[in-house]
Amino acid sequence: MLETRHIQELDANSTIKHYWGYADRILPCTKDAGTCAYLDSVYHSHQISMLYTFILWAVLGGVLVFMLSLRYGKSVSRSSDIKTPLRRGLDSLGSLGRRWMLSEAPGRGMLGRVTLLQVTVLASLLGYLLIFSLVGVTYKTWITPTKGHPSLKTIRTGFGGWGDRVGALAYALTPLTIALCSRESILSLITGIPYQHFNFLHRWTGRVIFIQSFLHTLVWTLVEGRFYQPQPETYTAFIKQKYIVWGIVAQIMITFLYVFSTSWAIRLTGYEFFKKTHALIGILYLGACWAHWDKLACWMIASLIIVLADFGIRFLRTALLHVGYRKGKPGLGFHSAIATVQHYGDDEDSVVRIDFDFRHSAWKPGQHFYLCFPALNIWQSHPFTPSSLPDGRSDIQHHTYLIRERSGITAKLAEIAKATGGDSCTTPVILTGPYGGTSTNEAASSNLLAVAGGTGVTSVLPTLQDTFTVAQTGTRAVDLVWVVRKIQDLSWIAPELAELKSWMSSGKASGLRLRIFVTRETAPPESLSSSTSSLSEKGKGCCSKRNKSEKNGVIVSSSNDLTTLQDNFSITYLGGAHPSIKEVVGDFAERAAICGGRSQVIGAGPMEIGTALRSAVAKENHAGRVWRGDESGIMALEWDCRS
Repeated sequence: MLETRHIQELDANSTIKHYWGYADRILPCTKDAGTCAYLDSVYHSHQISMLYTFILWAVLGGVLVFMLSLRYGKSVSRSSDIKTPLRRGLDSLGSLGRRWMLSEAPGRGMLGRVTLLQVTVLASLLGYLLIFSLVGVTYKTWITPTKGHPSLKTIRTGFGGWGDRVGALAYALTPLTIALCSRESILSLITGIPYQHFNFLHRWTGRVIFIQSFLHTLVWTLVEGRFYQPQPETYTAFIKQKYIVWGIVAQIMITFLYVFSTSWAIRLTGYEFFKKTHALIGILYLGACWAHWDKLACWMIASLIIVLADFGIRFLRTALLHVGYRKGKPGLGFHSAIATVQHYGDDEDSVVRIDFDFRHSAWKPGQHFYLCFPALNIWQSHPFTPSSLPDGRSDIQHHTYLIRERSGITAKLAEIAKATGGDSCTTPVILTGPYGGTSTNEAASSNLLAVAGGTGVTSVLPTLQDTFTVAQTGTRAVDLVWVVRKIQDLSWIAPELAELKSWMSSGKASGLRLRIFVTRETAPPESLSSSTSSLSEKGKGCCSKRNKSEKNGVIVSSSNDLTTLQDNFSITYLGGAHPSIKEVVGDFAERAAICGGRSQVIGAGPMEIGTALRSAVAKENHAGRVWRGDESGIMALEWDCRS
């Protein structure tokens, strides 16, 4: 049955013209000339709106195909040691992009800590939406008679067509917004970019949809409640329609999503409230949009498919890890890992270390898992990066995590660990993953700088260890720079740190240099300190040079195994200051230039370190040098950020 829409009336002489995504049109138009001209503009504007939504997705698809081709081209070109023009061209392009786009964008207060590349992508999308929200709209007003009310005039404008335009673009943008926040991200599979780096675009496209939906609602409220006559009869009949009621419901839901995703609302209600309600209300919002305008349900169906696939794959991955034959019990069942929990530090510097063994295949160094502690809260899971190195030769993997005590679940973990009086305790763990990208392939063949602040060492340590478990060709510069608050923090990774030092002594880790910066102490406690000296950074190998950034610090040796100085190992006490990341990167770049070849920088920790790293690494990229065949002009950065 034909719906009555846009003051159209069906009679015996009428024909119906179908429009995809819109109400059918009745022809010929039997209204007055102004009304017929208005209807012509409305339907023409709708056709253009549909065209622009298809162009939007054609452009997005083209970008993804280009990135997939670029990724494949890089892998093919690097599979050979021959520096072909293709390889030099791709490497030069990458170096040029990092030089200009890796640094942090201005406007941190509004945008957050994001790169110029992320802001450029967002600006391009916003520019498209702005231009095509305005192009092709009829900017004209028609004053038409009102049936049954000779004294009243109805105002018809292109305002309604523009309102439909922004609404259609909001619908088309919805699947992209959902895809940008998916943990099981198809975008990551195509581009190789870890899913967490898409969160910035997800937040901003969500805000754009909120603005578009608000404008769409405002436009039709004005049209039906002010421009059309007679009033209030016209608006009363309009607001009672089922599709309008669902539109109001959808607007309320998108407003809720926007308000409760702001930083102040998250601080007020808690992150878990935000996380759960964002998912639930988001799904209900998709249903309300479907009910509001089912002729464009394709966008909502695509969005729901992405959402359900994301949650379904998460559930499946968790089941594959935890469902199996239970030891000592008949049949299949769900079994969680049993983790040992230990507490380190004091109230100002409280960290929990978690260790457990679990049967599953090896992950890649640098990837992370979502951990749920059912004894504490079955409804919460949080991302943590294991600091342990996976064993590809075994089906039993050892997990080690360092978790800084904050609020919520981390405070509960610290509480149960403290309750043992220094002894370890156990708690069940459910894990999902692994997730995230990995720089292992790049790190294995590049000079490597790993920069970590505090518990961020968990993200970089496995990648650094992994580089020395494969056969090495030539000499590389490998630096681990770890910034901690107190010297006692070294005990967090005591076994791993001792192993690295033994590798250095035995020659297994040729080219490795370990540098510890202690920010809140001016000298080691008397219980640790045995002597104070200035350590020469001559070390061994072609990649060794004196460390310039330690001239203002005190470098301490100790009888303790962890703090005993040796070649290429130093501890610098800064007494309330922080190390210059610019000098750290510059110093490493000089070492890497002596060794030759490209460089890879990996980092994790406080956001301030990430900001400084982006700026410093960007300046070490030189496209011209790369094009001439000198790979020392290549320095890539992988920052572990899950904010």
